Amino acid sequence: MPRLTRAESMQRTRNLLLTAAEEVFAEKGFTQASLEDIADRAGYTRGAVYAHFADKEDLFLALLGDWLDRDIEESEEILAPGGDAMQTVDTLRGRGGNRFADRKRFVLMLEFRLYAMRNPLAAPALRDYDRRSRDWYARSTRRVIEGMGLPLPAPAEQMALMALALEHGIALLAHTDPEAISQDAYLDAVALWGTALISAAERERGAR
Repeated sequence: MPRLTRAESMQRTRNLLLTAAEEVFAEKGFTQASLEDIADRAGYTRGAVYAHFADKEDLFLALLGDWLDRDIEESEEILAPGGDAMQTVDTLRGRGGNRFADRKRFVLMLEFRLYAMRNPLAAPALRDYDRRSRDWYARSTRRVIEGMGLPLPAPAEQMALMALALEHGIALLAHTDPEAISQDAYLDAVALWGTALISAAERERGAR
């Protein structure tokens, strides 16, 4: 097997640390997890963690970014140019119904959000993550609606904010009362809301 370059070795170490961090954070929560726990799980020293991340917050934010990168990459497979919006929703039903259907992941997100709200130094990084999420949803919204040859019935950024609010809110309710509320309820809401938006866009196109 070819010997790894320094850059490849650094990337491998970083990936192993992120994997370990995801496991340890899920088991102990953000507050209780320590960098020693994560380093031990990955098979490295604490110094290896500091070679890649400034502190525990930085490591967790890198994990959030990694999750978002994967979500965006997967969306590229679903949101083909000219794709039908309802077909996209049907495809998502086979993928958990909601990005936050994974309870451990969602609880970690909530825990860190509360932490950032109580710690002003962490708040800007979480804000940047949220903005990146909204930008992604806005791009996806434009891609779907314009791919159908329809005008946007409202600013894409506004629609993205509403979609994210639905996703987070329904995930919270579904995790709180899973017997009554399915994670697929998010897709049901998006389908209903999407139908109304598409109708508005078609009326706007017809009025031109």
